[in-house]
Amino acid sequence: MNLILFDKPFEQLRLEPGDPRGQHIRKVLRAELGTKVFIGFVQAERARAEVTALGEDGSVELKVIATEPAPAPLPIQLLIGLPRPHTAKRILFEAASMGVQSLHFFEAERGEPSYAQSSLWTTDEWKDRLWLGVEQSFGTHLPEVSIHPDLQTAISHLGTDAARIALDNYQASAPLNESIPSDVDSAILALGPERGWSPNERDTFRKNGWKLAHLGPHVLRAETATTAAVAAAATQLNCWSEQTATQI
Repeated sequence: MNLILFDKPFEQLRLEPGDPRGQHIRKVLRAELGTKVFIGFVQAERARAEVTALGEDGSVELKVIATEPAPAPLPIQLLIGLPRPHTAKRILFEAASMGVQSLHFFEAERGEPSYAQSSLWTTDEWKDRLWLGVEQSFGTHLPEVSIHPDLQTAISHLGTDAARIALDNYQASAPLNESIPSDVDSAILALGPERGWSPNERDTFRKNGWKLAHLGPHVLRAETATTAAVAAAATQLNCWSEQTATQI
């Protein structure tokens, strides 16, 4: 991890023996007294903290010495046909690391209903994937995640002011970047399940004012398409023009 994430801001904190974050500081960072580490607070600032004590019992004490704003979340939401669990894990990690605003999964007509019953979703494992993605990316924004029973229900939970684009290898006539109007500042991107959209789902998109777009002539894996789509949309929306390196 490139940054250690915490639920709430603090000025000083003792990590108890056995805390994975303390173990990471000791074993991976090989911290000594005075070592500086990067930390972040969920949906808040990131910071630089100093190791002020290393207990014989395995505890670690930290003191915040500087803070700075964390990167803002991208104005991009994802609407995704529920994929198989190992693919969903990758999507959660990559989407969180890129800073998307939220992810809305839904049970697609050509998807497998049992995917929603996997341990990924019935335990907190999905939250762990988000957490790891955020720590990897040096950010602090944890995307909101929800699961809907079908496409129309999912769409009803999304706004209408953003560019709304469904990626489609077969019926799209324009690439993604050309499908985002220059006068919008946010986007909702829909990606289908492994077997693609059903005819009924394409009709649902069209009836709700969505455009169909593609990412080129090649068929991509779901996690690859997610990363490529977010990057293309973020570039078109000019999201990264004012990003700066950390100053702490």
